[in-house]
Amino acid sequence: MRKGSIEPQSKRDHTVVAHCFFSDGTDLEAWQLGWDLDSKLEAKTSVSKEIFNFYICELRRNMIFYFAGNGNFYGIHTEESPTPVFLLRKDTNEKNVFDQIDGDTHGYEEELVLCRFKDNGLIWDSVKIDGKSLEEVLQQSYILIS
Repeated sequence: MRKGSIEPQSKRDHTVVAHCFFSDGTDLEAWQLGWDLDSKLEAKTSVSKEIFNFYICELRRNMIFYFAGNGNFYGIHTEESPTPVFLLRKDTNEKNVFDQIDGDTHGYEEELVLCRFKDNGLIWDSVKIDGKSLEEVLQQSYILIS
């Protein structure tokens, strides 16, 4: 490949991860999991831990992610101290998966808090979901930063 040329984009994996995920009825596909290109560009890295630290530790942004491995939504609410990491309760009356949550990390319930952190830098190495590291979970998740 010539210097300065752009490598061809790899083919997207269109395997359906969740049917009728989005409000318009479209499915969530495997290529949409993990950090999106905009997040990588904004954080100036493709290393998952560095992207996470950029948003959660440096910018103190909130995060919701849908873990396709178990079909649950989780949230991290950095505006509160200590920072809660929690499971979001779903509204099972909603037809589409994405509409089952309100997209806001303020709406968590205390009994669904998995853990709290005074130091957000500890979240990455401490949180485990279904026995998986946060890195593994986020690779299999649809991620929203707010």
